Amino acid sequence: MLTRVHHVGLVVRRLEDGLAFWQDVLGLRVSKQATVQDQGVRAALLPIGRSEIELLEPINRNGGVAKFLEKRGEGLHHVCFETPDVAGELGTARAAGFPLIDEAPRPGLAGTICFLHPKGTRGILVEFATPPPGEHHTGSVGAGPFAGLALRDVVARSREASTAAELFEKKLGLRRTAAAAPAGLVGAAVEAGGVRLVFLAADPTDAGAPAAAWRAAVEADGEGIAGLVLEIPDIDAAAPRLGEFGAARHGDRLDLVPGRCHGVPLSFENRS
Repeated sequence: MLTRVHHVGLVVRRLEDGLAFWQDVLGLRVSKQATVQDQGVRAALLPIGRSEIELLEPINRNGGVAKFLEKRGEGLHHVCFETPDVAGELGTARAAGFPLIDEAPRPGLAGTICFLHPKGTRGILVEFATPPPGEHHTGSVGAGPFAGLALRDVVARSREASTAAELFEKKLGLRRTAAAAPAGLVGAAVEAGGVRLVFLAADPTDAGAPAAAWRAAVEADGEGIAGLVLEIPDIDAAAPRLGEFGAARHGDRLDLVPGRCHGVPLSFENRS
């Protein structure tokens, strides 16, 4: 059983630079930091509401994270789901026909972990993790205008949103939930522990510019994680601090320029 989105992994060139944004600007605090030699990374976990952010700096140029950085640059890397039984969950995924990166669980920063290959999960690199006993970080996070900051949505590019959500619902056991979509797009979502995985696809009946741009992005970059939505109590209080990151206001939503926050398409919305 997948109980929550444990974390979303982000690749950065330097761990300190990533911390300068997530810790110094948004007020998150590092709960765990280590060098994970077999993954070739320096890594840090920062709790954010119902989930966590994992920052990954490659230290081995032959490792997978270093190759990701060289090919794609900084940005979104993977989504990790917590489970009380990572070995059992891996066995279930194997029986369901998912292609695997790991044939057996192994140690990681989040605990005992394993990865599924993204070619079987609609372009999303999926990790399972069983944290060590008693390691579950809760409580208020953020500081100043970001007090109470929480991860709400992990957004994914998709060619067909409904079938992508159905895959995660039927084969990984996540709960289907409602999802709105911007103009020109259609959406479908699943949920784990209060955080949604939202699949967005171009509306096949729409020939407008937003739908065309989304189709072009899917063809250019493939399916996969495309952004994060964070929720805060007061968007107006946060807006001045986010101005230096190119924040564009759209009603009760602020969209940051990805290049100013280490390649992550990041949006802030008022808590509903």
